[in-house]
Amino acid sequence: MRIVGYADRLSVRAGEAVTFHVSSEHAACRPEIVRLRRPGSAGHGSPLTEVRVPARLPASMPGRVQVTTSGSYVEASLETGLSTAGLAVWFLPTLPGPDARPLLAVGDLVLAVSTAGLVLRHREQALATLDVPVVKRAWAFAAATVDGSGTVRLSLHRPGRPQASVSAQAPAVRIGPGRLLIGSDGASSGGGVGRTFNGKVARPVVSATDWPESTTTALAGGADPLGLLGAASTSVLDLAAHPGGTRVPDLGGLTAGAEVRHLPGRGVPGPFWTGAETDFRRAPTEFDALHLHDDDLADAGWDADLTWTVPADLPSGVYALKVSAGDDADRIPFIVTPAVHRAPVLVVLPTWTYLAYANWRTYAEHRAERLTLYGESRPIDGRDRWLAEHPEFGRSLYDVHTDGSGVFFSTRLRPIVNIRPDYFTPSTRGFRHFAQDLLLLDWLDGRGEHYAVVTDDEVERAGTELLSRYRVVLTGSHPEYCSAGMLDSYLAYTHAGGRLMYLGGNGFYQVTARHPGHPDALEIRRGHAGVATWVSDPGEENLSATGEPGGLWRMRGRAPNVLVGVGFTAQGHDRACGYARTEASTDPAVSWVFDGVKAGAGEVFGDAGPGLGGAAGDELDRADVTLGTPADAVVLASSTGHSERIVLVPEEADHSFAAPPAGVHPKIRADIVLLGRPGGGAVFSVGSIAWSTAMTHAGGDNDTARVTANVLDRFRDETGPIL
Repeated sequence: MRIVGYADRLSVRAGEAVTFHVSSEHAACRPEIVRLRRPGSAGHGSPLTEVRVPARLPASMPGRVQVTTSGSYVEASLETGLSTAGLAVWFLPTLPGPDARPLLAVGDLVLAVSTAGLVLRHREQALATLDVPVVKRAWAFAAATVDGSGTVRLSLHRPGRPQASVSAQAPAVRIGPGRLLIGSDGASSGGGVGRTFNGKVARPVVSATDWPESTTTALAGGADPLGLLGAASTSVLDLAAHPGGTRVPDLGGLTAGAEVRHLPGRGVPGPFWTGAETDFRRAPTEFDALHLHDDDLADAGWDADLTWTVPADLPSGVYALKVSAGDDADRIPFIVTPAVHRAPVLVVLPTWTYLAYANWRTYAEHRAERLTLYGESRPIDGRDRWLAEHPEFGRSLYDVHTDGSGVFFSTRLRPIVNIRPDYFTPSTRGFRHFAQDLLLLDWLDGRGEHYAVVTDDEVERAGTELLSRYRVVLTGSHPEYCSAGMLDSYLAYTHAGGRLMYLGGNGFYQVTARHPGHPDALEIRRGHAGVATWVSDPGEENLSATGEPGGLWRMRGRAPNVLVGVGFTAQGHDRACGYARTEASTDPAVSWVFDGVKAGAGEVFGDAGPGLGGAAGDELDRADVTLGTPADAVVLASSTGHSERIVLVPEEADHSFAAPPAGVHPKIRADIVLLGRPGGGAVFSVGSIAWSTAMTHAGGDNDTARVTANVLDRFRDETGPIL
């Protein structure tokens, strides 16, 4: 990828400005604004359709290569120089190696750790080394002191093991004013994964005076450093304070506090965690650690190249800054939301799910494992290979860090290669997420539908007040990640007469929150349930952003069934199937859903389409009154014909001694559900991610599209009760 970029936001209101950050290997590039009409590429077997938008941009913009260095750390300003010093910190290494990684740095003085032990250096000169191996994923306490004569002492305390220490004589050093750093020494790698510490740190202490070994022992035992050393000349950064923020107060007087950089894990247990509490809000002093990673990223930090003010009258839709030079091009997408709400139909693009999957590294890095999942070899997008070569651009919420721990945060302030209109997704043989949702918009355009587009961000901020301006709200294909406020807003909207069309699968599933200190980032904690590529470590189940338990909404009594009548039940990516109509679907009260569909009760429709080959595939939802599906909801159709490669999700597994039924489990199905709500409100759910892709079969002349059109027309135009 010789041209790549990102915008400072995923959505912008008409009349407001959006800024773009671009890296290009070309000397000059051509910028233009395009409206994205239909996704596609040669690999998809269908062309990309876009329309140029008059934008008064320069005919050319200079190209330059921009770089990013990842890695989380903590930074404070040290205003005065020191001739003596004491440094101490608890640490738990998660990826120890032969190269020394910094634990604490004060000006030019750095305390670092490797598999061999501790080293204290001044600039590049080692003042003392302690050759005692550290233990992976075990807490230890390191301390270093330097007195005015150049005597250096290093100590390592390991719970349950003898203390180790060493003294050395070094030239007297002067520690100049500068930065106090945790997990970094301030050296720049010039781009790429940072050389920061991988592991947890807690209870850092920095003093402008050295201290005796007895003080080191007391600090290792949990003594108050301010009582031992005094406040005026001591820094005690409180890593437990405000875990949802980015500012760390200093309980001492040596600094004015610190900034937490690049989103390390917070609200995680420290060395004195007893296990009696798993919620950091109830025992904050025990959750006083940060988990630092060399591939954490909050902001790629690129310089801005172009700012465009969106015309106030530009129609709501999906647009992109297309930056091109020769045969190279990148389309940096952004959604224009309406300045004035006039349309009867609203499409909510699930951008929180896009961010959850942003830069998912599975396709290039785990190709062999996916052969078993697919049952065949499938091509991958070339951008995934490029992504594998650039770990500094952050990971998805499905990935693990270089140290094997789960990724909590995903930011939009970086190049995200899989949020592109021509991105090819192997798991669906083509379209998924952003590109697939463009198929829905293209279908609406083909009908001449008057609609507006917003994102999860607008729903999270404006809630029911926004939704209530529209007669019908349509979801994208996979609105999996959502906050409590978003669930509340959708439910209140339908209970107040609104009509919701849930046109996807595995929606409203994962507890998610926006990070208060970094509003461009989302946070999750996987917990210990659901489909996951990692699970939370003990004591790390609560989101630092809000304090609430993470994991599945289902485990908190808010299964998707309560909102939309269906909930996640199974997944698989070998092929999709069709739906068999139920006898209940022939009742005149609901049979209008199938106007123009030849299939009768027990007969199948929707068993053709691009990608996986049908309307019921990828991830499937089913109705279940025990999980909250309203008792009067009507199941109109259920999918049939799934292979044994389609499997139940973990939370659906049977927990009993009874043998599972032979063949495909009866819970493996997608249900189409229609339900009414008070005041004329209604919900229509299709129970499958593959649905909107199947709507494009035969140029849109198919039963999947007809059912969608019938419901949309009735929801939009009928003012009385739907059922």
